[in-house]
Amino acid sequence: MPINIHIIETGTIRIRQNGWTQPPGNVLLRRLRFVTDRKYTHPIPIYAFLIKHPEGNFLFDLGETPRCLDAGYYPWWQLGHRFVSMDIKPEQGLGTQLRAQGIDPDTDIKAAIISHLHSDHAGGLPDVHGKTDVCVSHSHWSAFGEKPMHAAMEGANPAAWPKGFRPTLLEPTGPAIGPWAHSYPVTQDGTILAVDTPGHVPGHISLIIVDDDVTYFLVGDAAYSQAFLDKEQTDGVNSDPYLALESQRKIKEFCRSRSVVVLPSHEFDSVRRLQVKEVYRPSG
Repeated sequence: MPINIHIIETGTIRIRQNGWTQPPGNVLLRRLRFVTDRKYTHPIPIYAFLIKHPEGNFLFDLGETPRCLDAGYYPWWQLGHRFVSMDIKPEQGLGTQLRAQGIDPDTDIKAAIISHLHSDHAGGLPDVHGKTDVCVSHSHWSAFGEKPMHAAMEGANPAAWPKGFRPTLLEPTGPAIGPWAHSYPVTQDGTILAVDTPGHVPGHISLIIVDDDVTYFLVGDAAYSQAFLDKEQTDGVNSDPYLALESQRKIKEFCRSRSVVVLPSHEFDSVRRLQVKEVYRPSG
């Protein structure tokens, strides 16, 4: 039985140009350039991924929520959202879109794997929190979940997490794959697994889906676009630009070893690549 992947757009975001990408360097200087920048990117998509697998329905990332546009959604002291511009319609909420596909987010999702808890990847938490098994890496939860004030200063919004939210903590107990010595098993048959791609934030993970004819690599924020991955351009506000660069190089090494369709979370062309199963061939 084939695995089917559906991309769900939960709105668009415009960020300051220096947040989109900057050369590696001092983190504080990079962030200073970001907050003082006045030029914005074009609108870029905010994607969640629905994976229909023989073992059940899975989600990778939960996108942003229309509620983020409501007054008071962010604490008054939280500044990160002031450096971006969101365009999200009410009907673009994750729960609304899942129900439109005949999927009840309360009962029909086996697990939701979140690359990291930034608000544009975890905004849909209230739509699936309850019976759905929500998963993040243990190392990411240690960095963000156990330090909510730090998480809020780093782009998450713990104030919007469901009351009592405590995800399943993924451990790297799975087998080696490509350049990764360990993986995070998701399905029992081993066709969906996560791997470490830190740098954007501590504990960031990406998802690998092994289908019959190609392998899909759901990047999260390890690369904002396939072109950035190919050129080894990391985002401009990550916590560790050199670690982010190392993660990109591992992804490219993996893509050299097999036929891989790369699907970034913030690139419109991901939709086309998924439809035609366009295999990425790293240059250089």
